[in-house]
Amino acid sequence: MRSQKLIASASFTLAILFNQIGSMPIASAIPNPTDNGNKQTSPLPTVPPTRRPPAGNRTPGGGLDGEPSICPAKPQELTAITPVDAHGKTVAEHPTFWFYMPYTADEVAGGEFLILTEDEEQYVYQTSFKLPEQPGLISITLPAEESASLQEGEYYHWYLNLYCAPDSTTETDLNIDGWVQRVNSTSAGREPNGNPSAGIWYDTVDYLAKQLQTSVSDGNSLGQLWTELLESVELEEFIEKPVVGPVVLAEDC
Repeated sequence: MRSQKLIASASFTLAILFNQIGSMPIASAIPNPTDNGNKQTSPLPTVPPTRRPPAGNRTPGGGLDGEPSICPAKPQELTAITPVDAHGKTVAEHPTFWFYMPYTADEVAGGEFLILTEDEEQYVYQTSFKLPEQPGLISITLPAEESASLQEGEYYHWYLNLYCAPDSTTETDLNIDGWVQRVNSTSAGREPNGNPSAGIWYDTVDYLAKQLQTSVSDGNSLGQLWTELLESVELEEFIEKPVVGPVVLAEDC
């Protein structure tokens, strides 16, 4: 029953999302294996094998050097709002990523976000940012520049690093990482088994989070969708966390 509710909710969410951006995919006709009375069986379409990078880390495991982090301990830790394996898809050329940030600008010197090509030989985007004035859900969006564009069909590896010591500029104290694949809107969400990462995860989270930030949830529609989405990936502890929104980037200071 829960999986059925989740699928229905996700479908509703994606319908709203595509309606907002004006690119609702129209389902293509299912091919008939019978050839108009000739009774000739057409070959079924084959799905090419897809590569899949290893799982990311949506929560930190300590400092990069393996030592315990010097960042203050918090009841809820730094967390990417992603499925457990930190994989997700987007149809956006410049997607938005959401994180739960337990720290404030008074506690942590700063942060860094970067995204690289799958082979990690090329930076797509890299920026430093100030932490918010209060803990909550923060977002980072790739800028509308050609150099920061994601290409359809490609995987990209993102990292979010925190510098907890004021003089720490070369080694991060906490870091998390994950993956994003850009797909076209007609192929989004076609994978089986109800895997939340099969759909356009990053865009769904972004749409709902922004709606929550700018409207009052009635507890039965928008709030319910948000609840079911986070519960589906074991992030229910963040359902009631405030949506802070975009961080202040270093270049905007």
